[in-house]
Amino acid sequence: MTDDTTEAVHSEGPSVSGHAEDPSAFGWLNTTDHKRIGRMFIACSLVFAMAGAVADLAVRFDLASANGHTVLNADVFVQVFTFTRDALVLGMLIPLFLGIAIYVVPLQVGAPNVAFPRAAAAGFWGWLVSFGVLIGAYLGNGGPAGGWDDGVDLHLLAVAGLVLSLLVGAICVATTTLTMRAPGMYMDRTPAFAWSALVTASMLVVSLGVVLGQIVILYIDHRYGRFFADGNYGIWSRIDWMYRTPQLFIYVVPVLGVAAEIMLAAARRWVFEPLALYFTIGLVGLFGFGAWANFGITTEGADIVDGLEGIVLVGLYAGALAGTMGLLALLGFTVWQGRNWPRPSTAVLAAVGAGQIIAVAALFGLIGAAVDWLQVAGRGIDGNAPLSMTTWVTGQQSLLIYGAGLLGALAALHWWAPKIWGKKLSELAGLGSFVLIGGGAFLAWLGPLLSGAFTEQPQFVYHDPLLTTRYAGLVDTSGAEGLSILGAIGVIVVLAGVALLALNLLVSVVLGKGADAPADPWNGLTPEWLLESPPPLGPSQTLTELSSGTPLLDAATNGNGSPIGLETDDAAREEVPA
Repeated sequence: MTDDTTEAVHSEGPSVSGHAEDPSAFGWLNTTDHKRIGRMFIACSLVFAMAGAVADLAVRFDLASANGHTVLNADVFVQVFTFTRDALVLGMLIPLFLGIAIYVVPLQVGAPNVAFPRAAAAGFWGWLVSFGVLIGAYLGNGGPAGGWDDGVDLHLLAVAGLVLSLLVGAICVATTTLTMRAPGMYMDRTPAFAWSALVTASMLVVSLGVVLGQIVILYIDHRYGRFFADGNYGIWSRIDWMYRTPQLFIYVVPVLGVAAEIMLAAARRWVFEPLALYFTIGLVGLFGFGAWANFGITTEGADIVDGLEGIVLVGLYAGALAGTMGLLALLGFTVWQGRNWPRPSTAVLAAVGAGQIIAVAALFGLIGAAVDWLQVAGRGIDGNAPLSMTTWVTGQQSLLIYGAGLLGALAALHWWAPKIWGKKLSELAGLGSFVLIGGGAFLAWLGPLLSGAFTEQPQFVYHDPLLTTRYAGLVDTSGAEGLSILGAIGVIVVLAGVALLALNLLVSVVLGKGADAPADPWNGLTPEWLLESPPPLGPSQTLTELSSGTPLLDAATNGNGSPIGLETDDAAREEVPA
């Protein structure tokens, strides 16, 4: 994209709203300011994260019993099971990082606001209302396989509303990065997080559109014919792919952007080959894409003997693993080059931990997919083999949602809290959240892994949810119940970590107990640290002179040729034009 195109859109773009912000509490209802919209996404998604985790806890306790359902009955179990996926992915994982991107990306690229700010605001309110409708559908026994037919339709409409709202937000973020950069900032000079947000937003646009089309088909079929989806029971199996790997890798690409931002700031240098950084981040998003084709290679009972579906799935995991490992190696080498080892803060520890968890999830998926395909191909049978890895889907979800997602969010919130709210979060509480979320995610993954390895439990039976009671016959007396309960304990620990994070935000931000933050408390590199913390309401200050995504690093090295990292005092920063 040329400078002329960027400058034309950036200077007086029709996408930037001239709406005057109301500073009162009522102003939150009609806001078009990206900073307020981002904050609302962040706050609500954390609430939905706890709701989803509580539901997941009930499901895991039920699956840990050899005596049938103990917490939920068979009908309610199905509803709660599907609600956990809706809440943790559409209610937490995607909107949490979308909210961070809506807030941070315009500041990083020098834009006055997010593109199409009214659409971004409509996306938030549509997402919030749709989630309320979703809860109502479940309460009325109207989720997938529900007994209330109109409620099943209502569930489909609610999911469609969630997907459409998130799709609108993704378009706003992608358009901001592509067309509203400051003149002189090319795509290969954008900050790492802005690039990762663009990768995720682009992949959401092409994959969530497939979800919408599928929901339309399911709605018409369920309401008028019931031929395609086998009544209520077939609905979940047609949309479950968006809650599973490899699709989950798309949603956690911003975590890699957060890790890159924090580690490069700690190293006080840019990577030796910037294109490699963009390539590895993009690779993870690319190999997470499969859209509805994932249904044919991941659902229980899929035929992976005829054709190359099994090899394709193995390739997707291999590509995601290669991208993640390449990025981590690149960041590690950059830190080693600078000899400027980062202080073990919450942001640094959570960012490194989240990146490593993505690599572990990709490796875990690669092994499971390879074993699955080899066993099926070797036996010459159709469908999934009776593996010792039958709960690997649940384990991967735990790694990517609880581990990578929540740890990445913890890192991002501690890193950008000064810019978002003007307050620093408590480091002690942050380290506590890191230990709890990281340890809990590990247990939530280890439980399904060991349980599946020793008992060959299935994850879920789509055709008839009542058949999930066969868990009782598959859990033997050799300690498998203890292995399954290990995952439930992990979810409890994760819940404690998220609650501690919410308490940290409440005390530090809402009650104002956190330390006031200067414009750049972390010696950051990217343009947002040139602005005051937090930026005032309304259009942000446009940084029209930007020519790269690391102006503070450029100012510390240009002119005197000194080694990177020597000029970090406040006096040097005041010389940087804002």
